[in-house]
Amino acid sequence: MIIIINGPLGIGKTEVSWKLVELFDHAVMLDGDYIGAVVPFEIYDAGRIEYLYQTLRHLVAWHVAHGYNDFVINYVFEEPESLARLRQLLSESSDEIYAFRLTCSEAQADQRIRQRAVATCEDGADLDWELHRFRELSNIQNETAR
Repeated sequence: MIIIINGPLGIGKTEVSWKLVELFDHAVMLDGDYIGAVVPFEIYDAGRIEYLYQTLRHLVAWHVAHGYNDFVINYVFEEPESLARLRQLLSESSDEIYAFRLTCSEAQADQRIRQRAVATCEDGADLDWELHRFRELSNIQNETAR
C-alpha cells in the first residue's frame, strides 16, 4: 500500500508521515522535499519535478524488491495532474494507492511555521517566504479542489 500525504508548506506532512509509517510492521517513509533537494532548485521546473517522481518510482520499486510493501510519501502537489502523474508511476509497484490532503487554518499554519523557524534558526526572509508560500499553496489547492 502507498499512502501519499499532500498539503501546503508547514501543515505537518512530515510529522503525520512519521506517525503513519510507525503503524506498519515493515514500511518506508519517503519525504519528497528531501529526495527532491537538488541544486539548482527551481520550484516550477517541470524537469525537476519529473526527476523527483522518477526517483520516487525507482525507490519504491527497489524497496518492494527487498520486501517492503507499505509506503508513506509526502510532498506538496500543487496541481491534481501532478499528483495523478506520480500515482501513475507508482501504480507499477502497487495497486493500492491512497492520497490525502492535510488542511488547517491560516492561524494554525502561521503558528507552526513560526515555531519551525525558531527551532531551525531561520532568518526573517525565510520566515516571510514560508508564510507567503503557505497562503499561496492553500489558495491554489483550494481552487483545484472545487
